[in-house]
Amino acid sequence: MKTVVCLPVYNEEESLQDMIDQIREVGFDLFVVDEHSKDKTLEIAEKNRVPVYQRDGSGKGWGVRKAVEVAKKMGYDNLALIDCDCTYPPKYIPELLKYLPEYDMAIGKRAISDIPRLNRLPNKFFNFLINMLFLSSLKDVNSGLRVIKLDQIPDLDAEKFDIEAQITIRALKKGLRIKEIPIEYLERKGKPKVRVKDGLVILFRIIRERFQ
Repeated sequence: MKTVVCLPVYNEEESLQDMIDQIREVGFDLFVVDEHSKDKTLEIAEKNRVPVYQRDGSGKGWGVRKAVEVAKKMGYDNLALIDCDCTYPPKYIPELLKYLPEYDMAIGKRAISDIPRLNRLPNKFFNFLINMLFLSSLKDVNSGLRVIKLDQIPDLDAEKFDIEAQITIRALKKGLRIKEIPIEYLERKGKPKVRVKDGLVILFRIIRERFQ
């Protein structure tokens, strides 16, 4: 089964080279979905001969949806999604893939102690809320590292940072088999892009999914 890695990016010149090197070290094809970066992100991708696709709208959700579209057209079986800020080590992708095909999606589970203090309470809350509303027992519903079978991925329409929550919820609603494995979560490179209002977007997404 063929797997491709997607890096959704926006102004990631500080981290992209490191991520490309790490992904290639573990032996996977990769491509980038960009949001019209204004720094040297595209220059770095082109120098490394990494295919670049522009997302159709503004926001991480658009990037992930574009990644699914591209990976399917390229004939891959599995898609690995990983944030490009060096917080999620690509070395865990092969570990996650070991659980496919027994499972439909495998998620890298962060230890709560590794998550920045300001983000710990929101993460705990979103885990609790999704588990309560959708009768699950997941530990990291918003993880930015996951692999999924492309023939099982649910329809997606989230546009922003609510995309991970939507993937998780719709996978649960579809009855997909989900596996979490513990991973390291490291200090990010570059400026944080998630803002307080993004937490509200995630909250509204969870509530909306419950009543759809």
